[in-house]
Amino acid sequence: MLFVGVLVTTVSFGAENPQLKDEITDKLILDLSKVELDENLQDFVIVSFHIYNGEIEITEITGTQKQLVQKVKNKLSQLMIEQNYDEETLYRYKFTFEIQ
Repeated sequence: MLFVGVLVTTVSFGAENPQLKDEITDKLILDLSKVELDENLQDFVIVSFHIYNGEIEITEITGTQKQLVQKVKNKLSQLMIEQNYDEETLYRYKFTFEIQ
């Protein structure tokens, strides 16, 4: 069985919010069974977003693999954020995927 670790790091000023990071980490469960991760390099997705009425509105997303980018984009678009956050703040997170 293949285990994939997902590490979430903040990559900009607005993203430094431990509660939001924990909530996203807890809810971001991806099926990566059909994704081939590179054993020699770190696969990652970087996403910038705002939160409006509990929904994540992605402004920019990029990564090392199209398939990973699409999976993260789809999942984040479906998440409902329970806490209230400033709608003006741009959050920027880096999701790193590695084989464990």
